[in-house]
Amino acid sequence: MDSKTLYFGYGSNLNRSDWERWCAEKGYDASLLTPVEAAWLPDFSLRFHYRSSGRKGGAADVVPDCRGTAVPGMLFSLSEEAWDQLDKKEGHPRYYTRCPVRVITTSGDLVDATTYVVVSEKREPQLVPPADEYHAVVLDGLLNHKLPIEHLKKAIESFEANSTLEHVFVYGTLMQGEQRWPQLSSWSSHVQQGSISGGLYHLGAYPGLRLDEQGTVHGELHRCEDITNALAVFDQIEGCDEANPLSGLYLRAPVQVNVEGVPVWAWTYVINRLPADAQRLERGRWVR
Repeated sequence: MDSKTLYFGYGSNLNRSDWERWCAEKGYDASLLTPVEAAWLPDFSLRFHYRSSGRKGGAADVVPDCRGTAVPGMLFSLSEEAWDQLDKKEGHPRYYTRCPVRVITTSGDLVDATTYVVVSEKREPQLVPPADEYHAVVLDGLLNHKLPIEHLKKAIESFEANSTLEHVFVYGTLMQGEQRWPQLSSWSSHVQQGSISGGLYHLGAYPGLRLDEQGTVHGELHRCEDITNALAVFDQIEGCDEANPLSGLYLRAPVQVNVEGVPVWAWTYVINRLPADAQRLERGRWVR
């Protein structure tokens, strides 16, 4: 494998102490696994359907799921030697196997990476609860990287739980009273004012958001009970290209919304390419 290929970790490898412990036991160099950036695996859910003898219970896996689901994790850079180490830790290819994925970073970039998924013959058709120790390892890893834990709680409680983000953050024509508000209103069950980190630009009839810039962007946080079908409508409105996301007008990405000091993860829409004449809105508010 190309040593520059990034690894997306979502389970025990989020926990640095667990990785260092394993490397120490095997006599490996733990520093070869280097964190790069937090990221999300869209259209996947976390699942516990593999029984690990080493973990004395269920171990985490990710499975393809519907629109609106996403599993949080971290991107890591590895040397070729580190990939060999990781293969051994994950039991590749007997228990877990490498899988190419495309993830969205918290700065709004779409990145090709590799993760590990449980091989089909090792999956059980029911929930395999993780041991308390393993649960704590994954939980601490998520918390240490300031990632949400709701999907972990749901996956431990129910075999068919979805790693769903049920909120949408809007900052332009989908806000209340704006031109496209009627297309959001029927899906929204609760709305709050909120803000995110990023840069907002005036593009004429609508605004554009960039997450890779400093600043504060103000908007609305909407909870949608039927997020899967709601996003199908919003994706079409925003010109998202499901087959080739980077060719669309906008890219849908998870973002952390500040609502009166409380963080809530939600979907939002990031402009793929800013026009040369785009004007930065320093106050982070768009007015038509």
